[in-house]
Amino acid sequence: MTRLLFLPDGPDEAPEIVEPGVAGPVRRKLLPSEQAGGSAVLVLPGAEAVTRWLDLPAGSAAQARAAAAFKVGGVVASGAEGLHLAVGERDAEGRALVVWIDRERLRSGLESARTRGVMVTGAVPDYLLLPGDAEGRTVLASFGERLGVRAEGLAFGVEPELASTVVGDRPHRYIPASELDALLLASAERPPVDLLQGQFAPRRDGPVLRWKRLAVLAAAVAISPLVMLLAQIGKDGLEARAIERRNTVAAVKLVPQSARYADAARFAVNRLRAERRQGFGDLAAGYLNAVRAVPGMRLDTLVHGQDGAIRSSVSYANYSDMDQLRDALRAGGLDVVEQGTVTEGQRVTSDLIVRSKP
Repeated sequence: MTRLLFLPDGPDEAPEIVEPGVAGPVRRKLLPSEQAGGSAVLVLPGAEAVTRWLDLPAGSAAQARAAAAFKVGGVVASGAEGLHLAVGERDAEGRALVVWIDRERLRSGLESARTRGVMVTGAVPDYLLLPGDAEGRTVLASFGERLGVRAEGLAFGVEPELASTVVGDRPHRYIPASELDALLLASAERPPVDLLQGQFAPRRDGPVLRWKRLAVLAAAVAISPLVMLLAQIGKDGLEARAIERRNTVAAVKLVPQSARYADAARFAVNRLRAERRQGFGDLAAGYLNAVRAVPGMRLDTLVHGQDGAIRSSVSYANYSDMDQLRDALRAGGLDVVEQGTVTEGQRVTSDLIVRSKP
């Protein structure tokens, strides 16, 4: 039986458990000292994880993570320390799903689950549990104060106002709360990515099995002329793990944690937050209008930084498309800084910082 443990967005909120029930899924908040027990898939707030689809060479899981870390490090010019990177399934074009998240945030989430007595069997950002749509529509669902968004080659979590601006008049499907948990539980049976990779991968071998393997290896060493080969295998394994750790560190966080906003019903509670949100809405609307003005340009990620700027990734076919975007932004009173650009197959991807002109 698959269960879901949802981590809250803030420290003052309680985690939630979703599990199958007789009449359908049951969702409940955990009491402050409640032990949930059992096992569950850990679901992290989508705003804390960045998702991209990258062209990666075929190979082992460790090789895929190393290649992804190299690509991500070449695309984004932000700090490279403290990130965890995971590689998931491939799409119809052969691109691999790549997710990166702050390493300590993931570690903290796993520790939080352990203190609740929950054995974590997998970990995934909330929006990646949204189902695909057979008609190719953009899928939306509420996760607390944010909306999860998933479409072909696109997945992220944002504030409702921004989501409506991003989706615009595209065909979309909104999943109501009454249907959401059943779909999330179904997706959790085979999530598109599991963050429990590399240093967070679960140790599946029990102590008895490990001792049996050691005994077999000892016997092989005693009776076989392959002692040197075994030593080389051990050395190669250590080197491979060291390389993986170094390359994982090179995975770069695209943006800082996005500022938290109240929903529409709570705008009046805090005037300062309301004014800040209005400024973000104007900035996002201007930016997205400029993106839409460039034919064939696609918005990959968009997050509101704590400094008031937008961090975003866009992909396009020709370098001249970026010139068009710059012109459109400047005409709209916005400044843009290009952090990095990389060519992936037939598409070019650029990471941008966009802010209003003073």
